[in-house]
Amino acid sequence: MSPFKSSAGRQLGKMLEGFKSSDVGKGFGSGGGLGTVLQASGGEVVLGTDATIDGVGYKYHYFKTPGTFLIPDAAIFHEEIDVLVIAGGAAGGQRSGGGGGAGGIALAEKVPFGSGNSGQLSIPITVGGGGPINNPGGQGRGNSGDPSRFAGPGDTWNVFAAGGGGGGGDSPNDGASGGSGGGGHYSAPGGPGTQPNQNPGKSSWVTNYGNAGNTGHGAPQHQSGGGGGAGSAALPGSSSQRGAAGDGVQLPVWGVSYYMPGSDPWWPSINALPGTHFGGGGGAGDYPPYIPQRMPADATNGGGGLGGPENGQGHGSPGVNGLGGGGGGACGDSQGHNGGYGGSGMVVIRYKNLV
Repeated sequence: MSPFKSSAGRQLGKMLEGFKSSDVGKGFGSGGGLGTVLQASGGEVVLGTDATIDGVGYKYHYFKTPGTFLIPDAAIFHEEIDVLVIAGGAAGGQRSGGGGGAGGIALAEKVPFGSGNSGQLSIPITVGGGGPINNPGGQGRGNSGDPSRFAGPGDTWNVFAAGGGGGGGDSPNDGASGGSGGGGHYSAPGGPGTQPNQNPGKSSWVTNYGNAGNTGHGAPQHQSGGGGGAGSAALPGSSSQRGAAGDGVQLPVWGVSYYMPGSDPWWPSINALPGTHFGGGGGAGDYPPYIPQRMPADATNGGGGLGGPENGQGHGSPGVNGLGGGGGGACGDSQGHNGGYGGSGMVVIRYKNLV
């Protein structure tokens, strides 16, 4: 005897017949019609704490260290995700050194994986470390930061951010080039910002942020220049003030407030920041007689460290991890004072939370 089927059961059977394995990962979107439910893994996954942006919730994947972003179907994710790539900031220069340049920043919107690419896609994530102190107790240029990258260099959808350029010391005395350039030592030139030249051919979906470092001022002040920032170039010094470091770029929808690190020691100072600026340059160092440093209009400067103290010899302060801030240059007329180390970068991926 054939099993009994109700009319409801027969209707369910017809619905199941039309179901295909390719439908896995699809569901009802916010518009009420059949939409895409994006499920991915990798990094630390959180929902934006304000729940919505433009009426739509977003999921964020934070990569503080290298890892893998795994998506189940490239076709489903085609032009559905945005990526923020922040490189490591550079260290400031030693012995009244220049400020370290911020890590370059690349913002990719609607990454085009290609609707023809289907199936699981494993995307490598590279996260650049900040530039370490150069030979503690020496008088050299600060070390440059390391680059960050979304995807492999051979992938057409890869997004690259260049590490910041080190601040000048007694030798070499010019600021190094980098995502944002380092500040020069005394009246030596600052380094150019190279991030605007990255990701060629992708201007329709990638925006690059990076600017030049600048010079300080000659005798009798002998002050050094600030590092460039992702939002603006450093300003030159004057006879009464050190040159201002470049500001970080303001990216409100990427604010670190969407990630709640709690007691995470990796971001010990990021909680205190408003969290909407990224990639601030490092402040300028100085040589006696000491003069004040010019603070940027935005007090947080996107995580850039301050130059050494205004009333004597001392180290520069470090850049903030995660924001790619440049380290501040040292103050002093002798060896033994170091520039602050650069802040590490991070990679953040976000997409609409339609689940």
